[in-house]
Amino acid sequence: MPQLTLQYTDNIGSPVDFDHLFSQLHEVLSDVAGIRIENCKSRAMELSDYRIGRGEAGGAFVHVDVAILAGRPIETRGEIGRRMLEVLRGAYAQPLDELDLQITVEIRDMQSDLYFKIPEGTLTPQ
Repeated sequence: MPQLTLQYTDNIGSPVDFDHLFSQLHEVLSDVAGIRIENCKSRAMELSDYRIGRGEAGGAFVHVDVAILAGRPIETRGEIGRRMLEVLRGAYAQPLDELDLQITVEIRDMQSDLYFKIPEGTLTPQ
């Protein structure tokens, strides 16, 4: 069910250990929202075509889009966002010191009646 898409600019340099990072982000979803880790799907996309602000050198970003099924309270979604932001801060600590790096997280609701999955019946909480 949850779909995580991490986008990052190519000027960040050596990439993080995505397997470890995604594991941490999946744990946040499980701990905060009771989402089954087996349902989490994550991907990373390096961006070479981008512009930040006025295009100054050293501008960089990491953005995670988190799409989860609708119905969770705003407090739960907020806690997911805050905890994921802290995980990302740790993973990108070096680029934060070296670049003008912006890290963002967006939580989006997916409509359950318009989300389809095989195998069926695997969208339930833990």
